[in-house]
Amino acid sequence: MRRVLFCICLVVGCTAKSDTRKPADSAGLTPAQADRPIAIVHDGLASAEAVSFDAARDVYFVSNINGDPGIKDGNGFITRITADGVVDSLHFIQGGRNGVTLNAPMGSRVQGDTLWVLDVDVLRGFNARTGAPIKAIDLAPAGAGFLNDLTVGPDGDFYITDTGVRPVGGNLNHVAPDRIYHVDRSRKVSIALQTPALAMPDGIGWDAAGKRIVLAPFGGKAVQEWHPGDKEPRDVAPGPSKFDGVEVQPSGSVVITIWNDSSVSTLEGTSLVKHLRLSMPPADASVDTKRGRVGVVSVAVDRFELWPWPGH
Repeated sequence: MRRVLFCICLVVGCTAKSDTRKPADSAGLTPAQADRPIAIVHDGLASAEAVSFDAARDVYFVSNINGDPGIKDGNGFITRITADGVVDSLHFIQGGRNGVTLNAPMGSRVQGDTLWVLDVDVLRGFNARTGAPIKAIDLAPAGAGFLNDLTVGPDGDFYITDTGVRPVGGNLNHVAPDRIYHVDRSRKVSIALQTPALAMPDGIGWDAAGKRIVLAPFGGKAVQEWHPGDKEPRDVAPGPSKFDGVEVQPSGSVVITIWNDSSVSTLEGTSLVKHLRLSMPPADASVDTKRGRVGVVSVAVDRFELWPWPGH
């Protein structure tokens, strides 16, 4: 339900954006800003929270919560969209079908032939070609309850954010600790970091060049970095707050989505440089480096947009 999806925003005071298209505001943008998207997908998406581009299969995978976030209702699904922005399979992976359990899917990453998807308190692995379930790693015994985003670490391991919100009386309230979990190569789960300084951690990305993890705190005022083993993250780039998705490119470019100014930006040293200003608050973005395009989803308006992304 879209009204419930915004409960996480209400915790930190954000407001919903409308679904009305309007020209992009070019103020403060780089020259790469395009006037309009290459393609739009709207019909059939249901709380589209995350997106991952799979270069090997030339498709975007979109996570659809399809209901209330953080609730185990069994009806989540993954949509497969071609590199040109056409729906190839609306319900490529569907909870309750073909032996699949999928409740409220959120952040995802492709690792080899496996699509890894976060689902409330479980990390689920699916065959990226067929959609068949492969693996389920339960983080609930470690205290997980709202797993938001993940990144593949330097050793084939995973780092996963828990934003610290939980369903309470029909709303999402920030009542649990802000955490980063670690899942090592043997799939052992541990708490890597727990501190209020994480400020409702959302997006996460491993930056191999900097040997650091880049964090997008939804409740914080700056993009952060954290070196595994450190006791606290460090603010590196101030911004408008309500940061959401993070994706680190092979080139080292770090893509950040920001709700508060509806932008897709890059982290450039200690600054955030805007490249796209949208008419929707972007939840996540993923780049097709071969074509110079970026796929963006908005959980607020159930939309996928494909935009030019030159030079990144």
